[in-house]
Amino acid sequence: MHYLQYYVEQGSKLLANLETDENPLRSLIIPRALMSPLLMKAVCAVSAIHLGNRYHGGLNSETTATDYYTRTLRGLRSSLSESPSSLFRDDTILAVAFLCKYEIVRGSVKQWTVHLDALQKLVISRGGFACLDRETAEFIWGLFMYAHNVAKITNRRQSAAITPGPINVSITKLDIYVGYTEEIIKICARIADIPYLNIDSSAIRLEVYDIDESLRNWTHSTRQYIIPKGITEATLTRLQMVADCFHDAAYIYLHSTLERMSYNSACTLPSSWASLISVGKSEALHACLDRIAVSPLDNQCEYSALTFPLFIAGCESQTLEERRIVVHGLSMLEVNFGIGNVKRVKELLNVLWKEKGSVHWQDVLEQLQWDLILA
Repeated sequence: MHYLQYYVEQGSKLLANLETDENPLRSLIIPRALMSPLLMKAVCAVSAIHLGNRYHGGLNSETTATDYYTRTLRGLRSSLSESPSSLFRDDTILAVAFLCKYEIVRGSVKQWTVHLDALQKLVISRGGFACLDRETAEFIWGLFMYAHNVAKITNRRQSAAITPGPINVSITKLDIYVGYTEEIIKICARIADIPYLNIDSSAIRLEVYDIDESLRNWTHSTRQYIIPKGITEATLTRLQMVADCFHDAAYIYLHSTLERMSYNSACTLPSSWASLISVGKSEALHACLDRIAVSPLDNQCEYSALTFPLFIAGCESQTLEERRIVVHGLSMLEVNFGIGNVKRVKELLNVLWKEKGSVHWQDVLEQLQWDLILA
């Protein structure tokens, strides 16, 4: 009960990018976990590893987390072998989602992909999101859509296709993972696909132009969301600041992607492509870091989503002051939220910065053979 209590009182408020009175990490998960030993083990695994990360709980929390994780895997194997795919229970799918969260919190650079793929396959086996309980479908869809699209930024092997079949799920209220960034992370997934256009100059030019137009036209009110109970004006302000940082980061990422294509291409790519982008890389970088530098980056969970903007800003930073802001920001996230992937981001940036600009960050990821997740 110790880990369940920690999860309810603290963990659930820090394991999402938005805290509300109706946080599904409590309102959905806790009642289901109390009725499902399998889901309860998965929740306790996440809680134990998160507790250990935040309070340096040492071997005890880590060992307990591993034990819960192993028992969850055994329970899943048993459940999956006993039930036809169309009869997989919602709690089975939720347990897999929590194993994915476990690996991200742990700081895995490999295993999270296995669980994210398994989550997609289980939903397909059930007949799509429309065949899940509505509340479960909305929670899983928000988690999956966020993780899948963000994963494409740093993982070229990540499937380009999102769950097929009947989905019938749209984000109508501010999601605890997505916030105001829904359109931006979808644009980033499109940027990740540009290298697959096979040096078709016309197709690339058209896509870059279209992406830039989407970024130019984006605002916080591009999509109207229902505001969940318990959200204050201060919370909305933080969500908007995070979304603005994602907006800056998307421009940085677009420039970075085209630059790498130019370096690695067998033929020279037109330099005019960069001129299609309405915001320069340096301008976007400074805007992002300026926002972060004047923000408190305390334990308000909305700030936990800043891993991607800090990562891409760090990858493209040049000066010591820029890198100081990045390292400080990542360190604040690591201390306040206990998510292990932030530590991996810092490790990767240290490797990259030692190369003194001689190698692109995506090449460093490939050299390390890391499947880094920024969700």
